[in-house]
Amino acid sequence: MLLHGIVFFFISLLLKSALSFGAFRQYNRIPHSISIKLCKTSDRHQYVYTSHQHTSRDQHYHQHRCTWSPQDLTADVPGYPQLPEDDYIKKYQTNPELWPVEFFVIAHRRIQNKETQQYETQILVRRSANGTSKYGLGSGVPVTRWVISDANVPNGYELSKPHITFDACWYPEYPKNRKEESWKYKKIDIKDDAFTNNIFEDDELKAYSTKVRDALRSEMIQRIGKDDLTSWELSTASIVKKILDNPNSVASIQGSFRMSGLFEKKDQESDDERYVSFDDAPDPSHLAKSMRICTMFPQMPDPMPLPKTSAKDLQHEIATRGDRMLENSRDPHEDKYGRRYTHISTSNVSNTIHGIYLSVDATDFNDLDDIYGLDLFGTTKVSREWVSLKDLKVLNKEGTTIGTDDTKPTFISGFIVRQLVKDGVIPT
Repeated sequence: MLLHGIVFFFISLLLKSALSFGAFRQYNRIPHSISIKLCKTSDRHQYVYTSHQHTSRDQHYHQHRCTWSPQDLTADVPGYPQLPEDDYIKKYQTNPELWPVEFFVIAHRRIQNKETQQYETQILVRRSANGTSKYGLGSGVPVTRWVISDANVPNGYELSKPHITFDACWYPEYPKNRKEESWKYKKIDIKDDAFTNNIFEDDELKAYSTKVRDALRSEMIQRIGKDDLTSWELSTASIVKKILDNPNSVASIQGSFRMSGLFEKKDQESDDERYVSFDDAPDPSHLAKSMRICTMFPQMPDPMPLPKTSAKDLQHEIATRGDRMLENSRDPHEDKYGRRYTHISTSNVSNTIHGIYLSVDATDFNDLDDIYGLDLFGTTKVSREWVSLKDLKVLNKEGTTIGTDDTKPTFISGFIVRQLVKDGVIPT
């Protein structure tokens, strides 16, 4: 006991000295208003950070940690441990074929709120079905992604050529005490003819998607030629350009439009009018100018569930993750290297992606209140709804300025849309 008391005294003294020199006073690590206690848990000493007073500095700290901006995921963040050389993002960068890439369509409109009579910007969203968030865009279609190696290749996709695999053990959430051999993932790509010669065939939508893809290719050539790109930005742009050079990118763009519902027929059983006719469709070159490429970096389950985990247990993991993170002192906003999470994720490793976002201004289109979407390869109507930027937490509660609340529990793409608002792509 005497030895324990001496150790406790000297550690406490060292902590006080460190605090006096500001060693722990970093906005990106620990709030100023904390107490640091030395606790004994399971015969080991742990430092426990406990908030004891809410101050304006605490508020600044909270707001800082609930914001996001595009980040170089291979760069070391000051005040955090250095990224290991075997980090999975670094591995992706050494072989760009490893990156999952996905297209998204973001439909937005300016409209008068019927209750407040104020004009607001609304985003066309879908209720999230997996429990990670309240809303999602519901239009994401991967060009290329991962599936577990022994799983069947889903409809409309095929194995990448050449075949590519990646060991699960390279992901930081891989179970650390697992003794069995690591499972693997295999890469799959959407087929060129995913929507050809089947019930999903739509010649008009394919023709329009081809024009959009051609405009995107031209836009990427211009962007890559700029001299002010960082190495991360240039690498990302090069990956996207290569994706667009492949003919199967047309199918992914077509699928994203299909899921958005914008060009669907109001009556699926006939050839009646579409919600948006192709005569009124956005100019492909304008869509290309709106394109933004954002890398989604997910808050994954830790440890990763095993491949054979049941759907019920996966849902339970999502529902209880917040409590477990609190118990384990896991930061819900960033990883231990200081990289900010963009969204809360399932165990799908393809949720670390380069996202290609196309923004469609639907302000001048009529009769879109009852618009529906479709699953990628589905025929059942899926409800969509228009939700304001304020209610999506993209803007503040008054709807007047950029919000500082955490968007992750409310809107999967909240941080991305917030960035598009900052860039002036989506008006407010």
